[in-house]
Amino acid sequence: MAKYVYPAIFTPKEGGMFSIRFPDIEGCFTCGDNLEDGIEMAKDALALMLTHLEDNGRKIPIASAINNLAIENGEFTTYVSCDTTAYRRLMNNSAVKRRSPFRHG
Repeated sequence: MAKYVYPAIFTPKEGGMFSIRFPDIEGCFTCGDNLEDGIEMAKDALALMLTHLEDNGRKIPIASAINNLAIENGEFTTYVSCDTTAYRRLMNNSAVKRRSPFRHG
C-alpha cells in the first residue's frame, strides 16, 4: 500500500476521445471521452491494477522513465499518480453506501 507514479501513453481517437495505456503494467489500459476524463480514468485504472497486484502479493513493476517510451505520431505521454490506500478507502466507503439502503431498522 503506497503512492505510485507511472508514465501513461495517451492516444487521440475520433471525437476528442483518448485511449490510455500503461506500458509498465500488463493489462492496464482505459479510455476517456476527453482529456480530463481520460486522466481521471487513467488514475482509476492504475489504482485498480496496483491494488490488485498488492492484494495478490505480486511484484509491483518499476516505472519507466517517461523519455524512454516509444510513442507513435500524435501520441503523448504524461505521468499519472495514485494512492492505493486512498483507493481502498474510497472503494470501501462506496461499498458501504451501496449496501446502506438495504439495511433495516
